[in-house]
Amino acid sequence: MCSVMTAGNIISPMMTAPAADRFPALPASWYYFGPADAIRHGPVSRQILGRRLVAFRTARGVLSVLDGRCAHLGTDLGAGRVIDESLECPFHNWCYASDGRCMHIPAQTDIPPFARLRVYPAVERHGSIFIFNGRAPLFPLPFFSGENPDDFLASKPFDAVLKCPWWMVGANVFDVQHFRAAHDRKLIDSPIVESPSPYARRITAHFSVQGDTLRDRLVRWLAGDRVRMSSTDWCGNMIFATPTFRRTTSYGMLITEPLEPQLVHVHGMVFVRRRHNRIARWLLDPLHARIRRYFIRAFLESDAKLGTKGLSYNPGSLLEGDEELIRYFDWLASVPSEPVA
Repeated sequence: MCSVMTAGNIISPMMTAPAADRFPALPASWYYFGPADAIRHGPVSRQILGRRLVAFRTARGVLSVLDGRCAHLGTDLGAGRVIDESLECPFHNWCYASDGRCMHIPAQTDIPPFARLRVYPAVERHGSIFIFNGRAPLFPLPFFSGENPDDFLASKPFDAVLKCPWWMVGANVFDVQHFRAAHDRKLIDSPIVESPSPYARRITAHFSVQGDTLRDRLVRWLAGDRVRMSSTDWCGNMIFATPTFRRTTSYGMLITEPLEPQLVHVHGMVFVRRRHNRIARWLLDPLHARIRRYFIRAFLESDAKLGTKGLSYNPGSLLEGDEELIRYFDWLASVPSEPVA
């Protein structure tokens, strides 16, 4: 683990936030495609990352995500069907294998070189499909540090569309003073920031719960009045937050999808640790996930409301008190990426 900052460091007077054009339009990272159940009965296509993609599962259960337009005349392959191990185009019955190769053209025997679709690395986890927008993943699909995904149940996702650049979503967790203004959480020590991977940045800080809403009173009563908030950001578009109270720990994930330069789709998901007893897993775990989802979604609601009104990035307006934000932006603009053709 490479530490990039410890509490007490002072920002250099010469340090400035990077210009907006230093951030990629689409970070090379993992993205949420949709629920795995959607492809149970056939292919599903959607517009994502500025292009049409199609997801399907072969008869043997192989998950595949390809460019969603047929190489012949650009037909939407989401309207096609799966035949054994291939996806058939509905217009002229061209058939594509899970690796994107065209395997059959009814009108002729020879397969032209252009009859091939790009394949995207895809992983199914917790009932959702995730894709990487590069030829090969720069890192495995992340999860909460030190935890096994199989030990957790995921809630139903929730989402919001915000009017801001995609990199402003991840920056929010490094804006520690914001927690007091928007969430009634008072910072009680200096944050610790570290880099567990060249593609990840983590911030950990302690807060006191000071709100007087019914929800905050319930939090203090059920969980405690102090929280250790640890958030790990992967490439600016995947955030894993672990708030640890005296009596409980929550697990929340946000994953962003840039739509336009000033528009971003944010997907949220909450996780709960599975119980060992099978009956308890069936009866109590889904209820537990819904309760956690309510509290985390309610906590994020104020940020979502502000985000729908619009936020902008102006590196020249950041002050000395924004040093952690400046460090975050500088890190994000320097994260290695992979060109996406």
